[in-house]
Amino acid sequence: MEFWKAILGLLRRLLIGPPLLLLSILVGVVVYAVLPTHYTTDVSLVLATPVNGGTVNSDKTKQGLTNPFLSFNDALKTGASIVILAMNTQDVWTELGAPKDGPTEITIDDGRSNPNVLDINGPYIYIRVDSDSPQQATAVLMAGRERVASELFKWQKTLGAPANTFITSTDIVPPSKPEADHSVNWQGAIGGALLTLLLGLGIAYGVVVRRNAGRRGPSEPAAPPAPHPPVSAPVPEPVPAAQPVEAQAGEPAERPVVLDEDSSATMEFPAYRGGPLSPVPGPRKANRADGEK
Repeated sequence: MEFWKAILGLLRRLLIGPPLLLLSILVGVVVYAVLPTHYTTDVSLVLATPVNGGTVNSDKTKQGLTNPFLSFNDALKTGASIVILAMNTQDVWTELGAPKDGPTEITIDDGRSNPNVLDINGPYIYIRVDSDSPQQATAVLMAGRERVASELFKWQKTLGAPANTFITSTDIVPPSKPEADHSVNWQGAIGGALLTLLLGLGIAYGVVVRRNAGRRGPSEPAAPPAPHPPVSAPVPEPVPAAQPVEAQAGEPAERPVVLDEDSSATMEFPAYRGGPLSPVPGPRKANRADGEK
């Protein structure tokens, strides 16, 4: 998030944002003008059977002869597929004027690359040429259209089909005039402008970051944290010792005794009042005088 905030901040700067945008637009315009404009043209063909059909009936010497191209199921579609396969080779494209890695490209299929064709189940042959020159596009298209007719004639002659049963190719849509296609120019211009803008923002961002780092100076090591003073454990308050109570003869004396520190209850015990305690008499030792007695 901080990165994008920094980028927006750079775009708002008068010395960075507006000049960089103008430079990106200028690069896009130059790329659009430098890239060559391509021109496209196309033609759609359909195969058709002769009026008399594919079998010779009137000539007795050739009675029962049938065009092999018309002996398949979906015969016309099969014939169109054979012609398309025969023409989709690099050698044929080079002969038509569209060499490999050249400025001219040719497309030959059953109409699936034509957005105007809704159904490709018919015997269609679609030819499309893309070139940087309108004259070259038209020349390659017409050469491809003639090559379709020659391929049909060659294959049927090779298979021994009667000449009056030959399949012919007819234009559904005649060859169109070359139209300029600026999609490549727009793609190059937009790509060049975006690349210039991103590259300029990256350079500006790096310069600003380095300049800010130079103003702050070399980073100093962080000071160690101050030590905390030791925390002393609370010293429990001493419990006052019981003071001896002087006893007077003939009077009971009371002495409080504390049972617990948290308890305030005390017990009173009577103190002994009297003279000195006499020792407890023990067993008397026998002496010599007693023995004599």
